[in-house]
Amino acid sequence: MDLFFGASTNASREQQSAKVRVEERPAKTPNASVNAPTDTSPTRRARPQQGDQTHKEDRRRSQQKDQSHSEERRRPQHDDRKRRRRLEEHRDERHTLKKLPTSESSRLSPRNSDLVNANRERVGSLPPSPRPRKSPVRAERKKPASSVAVSSLGQEIERCASVPVQASNVRRQKALVSAMPSPVDDREAGSDEPVAVVSSVDAVRQSESQYEDYFRWQDGEDRLQTIELHLPASGATESYSLLMPKSFDRESESRDEYLPVNDLISTVRAIALYLVDSSDFRHKVCGDKENGILRQLERARNRLNGRDFVGAVHEFNRLLDLERVSSNIGPVFDKSHIPSDLAIHIVEQTYNRVVAPTVDMLRQYKAFSNNVYGEILPTLVSEFIERAGISHDTTFIDLGCGIGNVVLQVAAQTGCFSCGIEIMKVPARFARRQAQEFEQRMRLYKLNHGAVQVWQGDFCESTDVQRMLPRADVVLVNNYAFDSALNQTLLQMFLDLKEGTKIISLKPFVTPDHKISARNIYSPESILTVRRYQYWSQCVSWTDSGGEYFVQTVDRSRLNEFLAQRGML
Repeated sequence: MDLFFGASTNASREQQSAKVRVEERPAKTPNASVNAPTDTSPTRRARPQQGDQTHKEDRRRSQQKDQSHSEERRRPQHDDRKRRRRLEEHRDERHTLKKLPTSESSRLSPRNSDLVNANRERVGSLPPSPRPRKSPVRAERKKPASSVAVSSLGQEIERCASVPVQASNVRRQKALVSAMPSPVDDREAGSDEPVAVVSSVDAVRQSESQYEDYFRWQDGEDRLQTIELHLPASGATESYSLLMPKSFDRESESRDEYLPVNDLISTVRAIALYLVDSSDFRHKVCGDKENGILRQLERARNRLNGRDFVGAVHEFNRLLDLERVSSNIGPVFDKSHIPSDLAIHIVEQTYNRVVAPTVDMLRQYKAFSNNVYGEILPTLVSEFIERAGISHDTTFIDLGCGIGNVVLQVAAQTGCFSCGIEIMKVPARFARRQAQEFEQRMRLYKLNHGAVQVWQGDFCESTDVQRMLPRADVVLVNNYAFDSALNQTLLQMFLDLKEGTKIISLKPFVTPDHKISARNIYSPESILTVRRYQYWSQCVSWTDSGGEYFVQTVDRSRLNEFLAQRGML
């Protein structure tokens, strides 16, 4: 019995000794936290040996190192979460702006056009937004004009979402779009900063070997080939060539052949009629059938008298300089609506300097395809503007804009936000160059214009177009050469258009006798009404004969009435 009890006592002592050793060195587990507390009670710890103390010191240093690495790994994640939260808050603010009502009451009346112009002037002086740290407006201003000719539409809309507009919330969405500055250059018209344009001489120089003297010079006269014409902007002049194409036919003038002498005379007429607010100056320039500078220029042109032509130009420059000193330079019309012939003249000048010298490049397309190139000429564009009621508070988009002539004319003539997209690279490149030249040329004439946006891509797949369509008031589609599949794709895209949006096309998207039935209530044609109009010769580039175009209007009232009658609404 004692032997058994003694053995039991010894076993108990060995177990206690083993327990103390276990408590002295706790086992490490892979998932143990580096900050896990350890029991340091003196009643439960055995006296450490020197080797154990060194081991524990190394372990403590390792734990501190692991802890610092863990904090460094957690810090970027924390910063990312804060940055993501700020972006979400900023996105919510923009989303609130986009949800503002866009009813008829949201349109800015003509008497509020000064508010829109004030917003345009305010954009260039905005303070930097706190998010992002670098203001997009300032960042773009540092770029040269050529590098910012075409920018992302999404970036433009996001940038303008922060523009402070002193208007009611009902009008804010329209004001934001109208206040968007041109991506080509955000400097205001009439600025005294130097303006770099493609001059008449530059346009001729690209193919100078194909030009010859226009005038007949007498013996002893200087055979001038260029002349300076003064323009309304302070100190602005343009060098005009006095040559003509060797193949030029005086009887029938071709639009693809640039005649500088006619361009100069048209510019003098435009300045006298619209850009100088002085009846005395207008009378001296326009005169009548026998007198006036314009009559002198035309007579010298017809008689090929170079000396008289140069003398009339010098007299015009002298009179314009006097009016500039008298501060009479300025438009004689409502700034929100430029006369059509003045807008057409500026667009024609832009075309002759950018496109005409290399117009043959536009004929490089696949025949009988959706990419067949053709232009809608300025006369028909002016009719589109009148039919669709385009004004300064309209948002206009051209699907398949080609070289951008329509986009530029609408922006110049109405002052509205005008944008376009072109799938072919060559016309899109011309459109970008024309946008740059148009911007600078408008400043030479001290004229404001609507913001211009041009980009290259497929309008069926472009995210910018998808974002822009719900905002559009007028959509132009030159679908004369489109196949039925592409027209059906466009119809599906038109479902995103808001009520009252007008679609101008050269082929109808819906027949005039379309009737809503139970079989077609879900077709896009059921939300459209259509009217047909005629156009005559010299309206499109691909034919001299007339044709017809169609104006479709998004009108869901008939469909809603049909659904209500059947209890489906």
